[in-house]
Amino acid sequence: MAKHDTNAEISGLQICIQNTDAQIDAALDADDRRAFRVWCLRRASLIARVERVLVEAAHAA
Repeated sequence: MAKHDTNAEISGLQICIQNTDAQIDAALDADDRRAFRVWCLRRASLIARVERVLVEAAHAA
């Protein structure tokens, strides 16, 4: 099994969060409440994933 690269996963998730932030801004600019809610939920999901990765790394150490 390949070694899990926590740093790479978190870096990838950070990029996804930044992209999601841009989508949230676009939804706000367009006054699109549905899109805003969807992107906020996506952002929360990504942040939760970062937290899980950090907890897994801490337990593995």
